[in-house]
Amino acid sequence: MNGIEPIRARLRAAALFGAMIVLAAIAPGCGSGSAPATNPPENAAKSDPADPAPAAGGIELTEGIRENLGIRFIDVERRAIADTRRVPGVFELLPGARHEYRAPLRGRVTPRVALFEEVQAGDLLATINSPQWRQLQHEAVEAEGEIKMSEARRDVARARLAETRGLLTKLDDRLANLAAAGARDAVLEAEATALRGSLPRLEAELREQEAAVSEAHEHYQSRLRTLASITGRTTEALDEFVGGEHVWTRITELELRAEAPGRVATLDAASGAWLEEGALVLVTIAADQVHFHAEAPQSDIGLYQEGQTARIAPAQGSTVDLRETAAGTLQLGLTAKEGARTVSLYVKPEITAPWMRAGVAAFLEVTLRGGAREYWAIPKSAVIQDGLEQVYFRRDPKDPDRVLRAVADLGESDGRWVALRSGVKAGDQVVMEGAYALKLAGGTDRAPDGYHYHADGSLHTNH
Repeated sequence: MNGIEPIRARLRAAALFGAMIVLAAIAPGCGSGSAPATNPPENAAKSDPADPAPAAGGIELTEGIRENLGIRFIDVERRAIADTRRVPGVFELLPGARHEYRAPLRGRVTPRVALFEEVQAGDLLATINSPQWRQLQHEAVEAEGEIKMSEARRDVARARLAETRGLLTKLDDRLANLAAAGARDAVLEAEATALRGSLPRLEAELREQEAAVSEAHEHYQSRLRTLASITGRTTEALDEFVGGEHVWTRITELELRAEAPGRVATLDAASGAWLEEGALVLVTIAADQVHFHAEAPQSDIGLYQEGQTARIAPAQGSTVDLRETAAGTLQLGLTAKEGARTVSLYVKPEITAPWMRAGVAAFLEVTLRGGAREYWAIPKSAVIQDGLEQVYFRRDPKDPDRVLRAVADLGESDGRWVALRSGVKAGDQVVMEGAYALKLAGGTDRAPDGYHYHADGSLHTNH
């Protein structure tokens, strides 16, 4: 095969990708001293295919090329791959993340928020025009009137008792004066005896009226507590006077207000709909209040302990960046599932990301206690098969706009990450997405000595 054939092979491979065809016309040129090779030497020797070293010059990846090919990099990481357990699971809402708002009384509803609208605690969510509410207000008015009537009757009983006691005191004084003069008045004595005998009855009547006043106040407070439970306000706030009347008398419509921050997840009642008492109006959810729930085999229960540090990672094949993980503390379920023979694992992420929503599948990564065998590791998806070799593309530490093809010296894998026994060091980055396009552009055939390939398949000189 002459020196021209590798160029044609790469151009045919690049034609499989529309983006590369465009790049062939718009890709930036090489640095100073490098030009496209239109006629490379016929006797240019190819490097040994078995040589693990990167192709001479690597592959140029300017920012424009990276954007068009969807190239994404990821840092190599130190990972205890052999001592890490990965358990599938899903995110679940915490109990306090969901709030339901129902009609406290039957009536006509008017929502005041839109679906998916963000709300804060205290925001108005909906109003309800309820005839039943006005009936309760009327009953509260009657209870307040009962207090006034009972207080008036008590005052009458109190005045009657005081009047009787005063009259009896005067009669006793007159009889005492007559006795001092050696005289008696049978009529006055009979009258005084009758008044004295009426005192227990009058005192009992006063106690009865005082009890009636107390009962009327309690009846009013009971009505007030009912109004408070319906409106969500305190009895003190409702009983305040504003403009010469109680606050509760000024409420014409019932209001549903947000109890906590969140977003409107469902609107279950249309504007103007008639709802019965207890009917669902809307639901709000605080989407970031989640925990992760995974199910591990019961046979592994001895591997997990309360308080272990765990990490939540996006599912394989997800468009979420593999680096968007969240750490948390492991909690074991209080009971195991007998039928499924699994034990529940829970982790509350310390920091949540937008993708961490209830129902989203992910993986729980737990490093077992005592696990200290760490290796440099890269995502398994960064390694591709190129002929008989497994290769990856490492970012050139000296030139961030260039990648170097490297044969992978692979170690253990947990199904998502794979250890590299050699070839990388701290601070290195590898191509996480777009490696296949680079394979087509760079290919198994190596560039002739003194030349290098661009990601669009064109061959350039190194000088």
